Amino acid sequence: MAYAILRFAKHKGGASKALSAHHERTKEIYASNPDIDKNRTMQNYHIVTPRWSYEQEIRHRIRMAGCRVRKDSVKFVDTLITTSPEFAKAHESEMPEYFERALGFLKERVGEENIFSAVVHMDERTPHMHLCFVPLTKDKRLSAKEILGNKKNMIRWQDDFYACMAERWPELERGTPAVETRRKHLPPQWYKKVTAMDAKLEQLETALNGINVLNTGKKREEAVALLAQLLPEVESFQAEIQRMQAAVSQPLSMQRCSAEENEALKDELTAERRKSAEQRAKLTVLETRYKRAEKLLDGVPKELLKQQMDSRQER
Repeated sequence: MAYAILRFAKHKGGASKALSAHHERTKEIYASNPDIDKNRTMQNYHIVTPRWSYEQEIRHRIRMAGCRVRKDSVKFVDTLITTSPEFAKAHESEMPEYFERALGFLKERVGEENIFSAVVHMDERTPHMHLCFVPLTKDKRLSAKEILGNKKNMIRWQDDFYACMAERWPELERGTPAVETRRKHLPPQWYKKVTAMDAKLEQLETALNGINVLNTGKKREEAVALLAQLLPEVESFQAEIQRMQAAVSQPLSMQRCSAEENEALKDELTAERRKSAEQRAKLTVLETRYKRAEKLLDGVPKELLKQQMDSRQER
């Protein structure tokens, strides 16, 4: 099945630097995302090119609007526009048009002047576009709540986005929001744990590669300390993946419904059977990271690994 996918992530401003580095590919190493193929990064392109840094773009628009900014205000929204891998592959030559059409849809909804970046990534598994905008209303108020709305409003967003894209590509199907399927998205703290583990893996790899006859003692101590942190994390990571698999594949429980709810439940069950391609893609990424952790630990000198295991058993 081919889906038209639209996702929003609200940010208060602190994430602008990190997101800019990821979207604009200014980092040299992307350990947290093994799907990035640096040999294809040159194929990425902008539809809307930022003039300054993301932080400056955000501040400029807020300053020009002269609006009130609270401490907890959402200052910008990162929008993900993509589709199913099979659709992207079958319509490879039409993907630029796909993203242009999606951009047109968002310009009408959030205001062209509020969009400061729209970059298409061609260097990952499935082509996708990251579009960032400042949620300013027509009367110059900073309000992501008014622009995006509540959960029910998000259903309307999905309906309208699907209608826009399916007008050009009738074979597309509408994605199913969590509010309709009653399935929660995977907890974001899992991804934070993975990112932290990636950083430690890189440190361990650097420490192991740096061991030589001149610094054996120091680097060895560093490697042992990192192993002390990594071993329990790697051991529990497989359990995390298994729980994720259950979250992705578990069907909706049959519930006792009143007569008027029966039809709605049928619709939900039908939607559930479609499976969540997006969550399965996330699961694949995490499994890749787990395998990387296992591979790296396999390369740890046996005496170091034994030393750490013995130390843990003594506690």
